[in-house]
Order: sequence, then structure tokens, then C-alpha cells
Amino acid sequence: MKILYYNWTQFDNADNQGGGVNVYQKNLIDYMIKNTKNEIYFLSSGIYYDLINKKTYIKQSKNIYGDKCESYKLINSKCLAPASAMYDDINTYLTDVDDYEVLKNFINKCGGFDVIHFNNIEGLSLNCLKIKKDFPNTKVIYSLHNYFFCCPKVNLFYNDEKNCTDYQDGKLCQKCLKNIVSKRKIVMFYKIDRISESLHMTGLNKKIKWYAKNLLKKIKQKNGQMQKGGLQQKFNCNFKEYREKSIETINNYVDVVLAVSNRVREIAIKYGIKQDKIFTDYIGTKVAETETGKLNNRESKTQDFNIAYMGYFNKQKGFDFLIEALDNLPEDIAKKINFYCYARIKDENDKINVEKIKKLNGKLKSAIHINGYNHKDLPEIYKNLDLGIVPVIWEDNLPQVAIEYVAYGVPVLCSDLGGAQELSEAKEFVFKAGDIKNFQEKITNIMNNRDLLKKYFDKKKKLTTMEEHINSLMKFYN
Repeated sequence: MKILYYNWTQFDNADNQGGGVNVYQKNLIDYMIKNTKNEIYFLSSGIYYDLINKKTYIKQSKNIYGDKCESYKLINSKCLAPASAMYDDINTYLTDVDDYEVLKNFINKCGGFDVIHFNNIEGLSLNCLKIKKDFPNTKVIYSLHNYFFCCPKVNLFYNDEKNCTDYQDGKLCQKCLKNIVSKRKIVMFYKIDRISESLHMTGLNKKIKWYAKNLLKKIKQKNGQMQKGGLQQKFNCNFKEYREKSIETINNYVDVVLAVSNRVREIAIKYGIKQDKIFTDYIGTKVAETETGKLNNRESKTQDFNIAYMGYFNKQKGFDFLIEALDNLPEDIAKKINFYCYARIKDENDKINVEKIKKLNGKLKSAIHINGYNHKDLPEIYKNLDLGIVPVIWEDNLPQVAIEYVAYGVPVLCSDLGGAQELSEAKEFVFKAGDIKNFQEKITNIMNNRDLLKKYFDKKKKLTTMEEHINSLMKFYN
């Protein structure tokens, strides 16, 4: 088959843009090239802007697989990526046709595709999902790795405070989206990227953008222009129309919608995606190939209990909640816990969070911060853990870290939001999101009844390998 994949950033991007979706896309293409006879093409858009030419066009790009994968970049898209760059210009996303025409011409030039698989639509206009109009024999697939189809922030997390369950026909979006940087400034940053790339000085762009962002922040503060009341009406953004048109377009023009967890599928159906069009399809991961399928055999001669939080100093990921919950544990439980936090320090706020961890040493047996980690270190890290904590307070589609815990034999205590709860049917390991008391009850019960750790794996679902995932995908493609 001849397959075109789309993601807003190229799969071999060195700056880790695109997060877990980009890692997945790279693994997917890697497997396809090495194990199938399919012709693989790749397109990215929304972060490439020409210094002189303002016309929208597509050009070929280099990639780590050479001619085994033909990769292309759409230059000067009217829609910037990631989604946060388009808060103040939803109307362009809904109405632009330039991206569509360029995409259509590109497909014709390539001789057509059997499958076009969008791993998101950020960086393109909504009209690009209507490509079926001109290519009726092409199978169009759209994977939901986030909630961009119904939320311009992609995460359904209201005002960076709580899970969003009712957007009140778009009225709450006006209060939620704030501190917006104009598209003109974001394009300037992307042009800096291109200059640095052409000069082979990729480290330069980070320094320039850091200084530019701080300068803009100081100017806004000086002029008293910091937006505290949320998105202003002057942006003329109709978020009700945004959600309705996005869902309508998907229902009318996309052949198959793939949800990365059952929870994502439930949410998508709730907001209007046709039930017979959307299927749960767990993504394949390389760590699934090393899955033991059973509890790790950590030898402990004491009553110590080792737990870990891995990821980001991020409120929606549940970091703030977890620190407060651990700080308020009963003393007899707290004094048995060794807490390891693996999170990379990126700014001054992160340094404040590290101090919060250090203060837990007066409450827990120990609390240690490790400044990030490499995947090659995971076996050594996980063999010393009793429990992984995934305390998200938003509908996190299916956290990669939860899959990694399980692959290496570490049970996961997670909130009831998102897909992490689907990795095992042991309900003793699921607590109500944001509920400190319920979290404390769950972890106390596990520590007092350590046979439950084995029960987690007795009721665990098998992780999906990349081979299994590809076999599943091919059924949808066909």
C-alpha cells in the first residue's frame, strides 16, 4: 500500500517537539519500513515559515531513513502548530482553503495514496480532513492522541485548573484561553528556527527565543497588557462553531477514527463522534516487547515502600496534587515511603517544585528528585520500585509512562481520568482524580496488603507490541 502519515512535526525532530505522539510516529514508520512492503510518505506542517516567500507550498525534506521514507514539509501554513498557537485565530482554522489546495496538488503529484493517516490535524486547516472529496478511493484515518477535535487547548483542562466537562457552548473557552502570544510573534520564532537550522546552529535558536520571550513578557508587564481575564472578544472566536464544525467534518469525511484508549472513545462519542466510526486501538510500543507480564521481584528486607512520579512538573499531570497528598499522609504510612521524582528542571518554577520535594523529607522516610532520565536507564530505575504513581487530573489519553511502568513489572496507582486505568482491572489501584483522601486510602490499603501488588498483574491487560498494532492498523487500512 501507499501510505501518507501526517503529524505537525517531523518524526525525527531533534528537539523532541510533538512529545509522545512523535515518538509513536517514529516507531510506527520504523516498523513499517523494516517489516512491510508498504510505500511510506510523511508530511508535517505548521512550524515551517519562509523568510522571504509568503506563498504556501510543500517541499521535500531529509529524514533518518533516506529514500525508504519520503518526507515533506508544508511551508507557510495559515494554521500554526501546536494548537496553542491558534487560540486567537480559530476562524482561519475553520475557513482556510489554501492548505487544502496545496495538499490536494501534492497528493496528485505523488500519484495518490491508498491511505492518509492523520495523527492530528494541528498545523493544517480543518478543510484538509475533507480530502476524501477529491480522492474518494483513499482511506482517511484520524487518530485521537488528544482532544483537539473538541478543545482548542487539546487537553479539556479548564483554565489550567480542572478537568473540563461542560464548555457552556464555548462561553467558558473565552475565560480559559489567556496570555496569548500573537501569530506574528510565533512565526518570528519559527523563522529563527529555520535560520539556525540552515546555519547548523540549532542551539542558537533556543537562546534567541528564550531572550525574545522574556523581552516580550517584560514589555507586556510594563505596559500593563497582561491578559488576566482570559481571551478577549476582539479575537472574534466562536468556540461553539469550532467544536460543532470539527465534529461534523470528522463524521462526514473521515472513514475511521482511532481512539488510543476506551476512555478517549467514550469522550469522543459523548461529544458527537459517530459511534460506528470510532474504534479503540491501543498504540504499539517498543517496551511492550520486553514486557514480563508479572510483578518485578524487588527484594526488600524492610517495610520500606518505594514509589515514583515520572514526567513533568505539571499541574494537570497531577504533580501539585501528589505533593499535597503525600505531605498529608498519616505518619505511620508516610515514614515507610521513599519517594522518587524523575522530572527535568526547565525554568525557575521547576526549581521551586524541587524545593517542595525536599521538604517532604521531614514527612516521608525520604524524598529524592532526579533531574530527568534516559530510556536506557529504565530497567535499573524500575527494578527498585514498588509502585508507580500516575495522578493526572485531566483525561490523559494513555500516558506512555504508565505503559512503561507495567512493562517493567511495576503496578500503577492512577486516577480515574484518562486511559491509564485500563492497563489492569484491579480497582484497588484507581482513585478519584483530585481526591486526596481517596488517594491516601488507596495507597494505605496497598501498603498494608502487599499481595495486591501481584493482584494488579493477575488482572493486567497485555500491552500492545508494535507488530500487533501494525496488524490492527492494516485491518483498518484495508
